[in-house]
Amino acid sequence: MIGYIRVSDSQRADGESQREAIKAYAAKRGIQISDWIEEHVSATKTELRERKLSSLITSQQSIIVSDITRLGRHKVMELVGAIGQIASYGELHLAYSDTIINSENVDNAEIIFTVIGQSFASAVEAQKRSERAKAGHAKRKAKGLPSGRQKGQKVKSKLDEHTAFILNMLDSDKSKAEILRKLSDKGVQVSRSRFYSWLEDRGLHNKKAEFQADMFTE
Repeated sequence: MIGYIRVSDSQRADGESQREAIKAYAAKRGIQISDWIEEHVSATKTELRERKLSSLITSQQSIIVSDITRLGRHKVMELVGAIGQIASYGELHLAYSDTIINSENVDNAEIIFTVIGQSFASAVEAQKRSERAKAGHAKRKAKGLPSGRQKGQKVKSKLDEHTAFILNMLDSDKSKAEILRKLSDKGVQVSRSRFYSWLEDRGLHNKKAEFQADMFTE
């Protein structure tokens, strides 16, 4: 069983939180991790065949990841193909959602649609953040103002990499207190006030349904 970690160049600090989540999951399930593979690449800027993940699939290794977005975010067929390949010979474990995908359930539409939905919810939120940042930069540049981060501007948070997990918990009607406990179990320490602020900043505090609708209309 291989522990696979992928972080984009701008999110390198998240590698350790992924590792801790995978370790905790493996310990709970009594799984022995034989090796770790970590790479610092953006899934949106590379093809699957260009990543180390491809060689793991080719060598038919069962894999544990923190969540499905580590395999990819934007390319549906590539993501479905990777899931199908891994399930055809072994198992894909998703630590955050405590999910196992293998030959017995890979054709279960509910499971596959759920994990892919998590991936694209995360992708949409990442795209929205990027668009907001670019729009703000262009607006300030047009006014001849400095383009650095301004007071009150949204900044990247360690919670951003867990957007898919948080959305999945909200969709399952989990309380925010329970989500905080689950995050803590995965090694993500954040105060209640900071978590609530993050939800407000990302438009997720009371807009779960609206956000999910956006995910399928953009």
